Amino acid sequence: TFEVVPFFFFLFGPPPLYRNDDASTAKITIPFNFCFYGTSFNELYINNNGNISFDGPQPNYRPDSLPTTDFMALAAFWADVDTRNFNSGVVYYKIEPTYMIVTWDSVGYYNTHADKKNSFQLIITDGLDSTYLSAGKNVGFRYGNMEWTTGDIGGINGFSILTTQATVGANKSDSINFVQFGRFGKAGSDYDGPYAGPDGVSWLN
Repeated sequence: TFEVVPFFFFLFGPPPLYRNDDASTAKITIPFNFCFYGTSFNELYINNNGNISFDGPQPNYRPDSLPTTDFMALAAFWADVDTRNFNSGVVYYKIEPTYMIVTWDSVGYYNTHADKKNSFQLIITDGLDSTYLSAGKNVGFRYGNMEWTTGDIGGINGFSILTTQATVGANKSDSINFVQFGRFGKAGSDYDGPYAGPDGVSWLN
């Protein structure tokens, strides 16, 4: 019941798979109100680079530490996702009356690498639906096998060599309402908190 996310095909890959680097969707309307730090939204953008945003498309491939005033987003794994390699998976989504799921399924990294792949998922709900999240919760991040953190800009062989690390968290772009779960830049499963690091990406598995 999932569909491939329809990224801007006239700039990037054509349907049906919409393979791309740094693409975003047009504005997507969801059939429920999603409460994000006290503000309700029913429109959003899905971005190939591991996040959804609410105030416009977000093609940025260099993850920032949170908070940032640049954009309002939920980042399940904000990193330089690149699905142009035919061995990479692509991004899927499903919208139901009370929830939306976006799945980055075995995706590669820039520049067209697929020797390592990441699988992760972002769920948002109306806060009442308990199909996938417990009652009262409206955001979920889920992870399968996570093998890379950084594209070739700031990284080598899928891991950080500078300060470019994947970011996991939420940001309302007001420098007040945010959460950062971690910044991931290396292999392994070690984790020392949201603002130390870099953390090992396998901690998310």
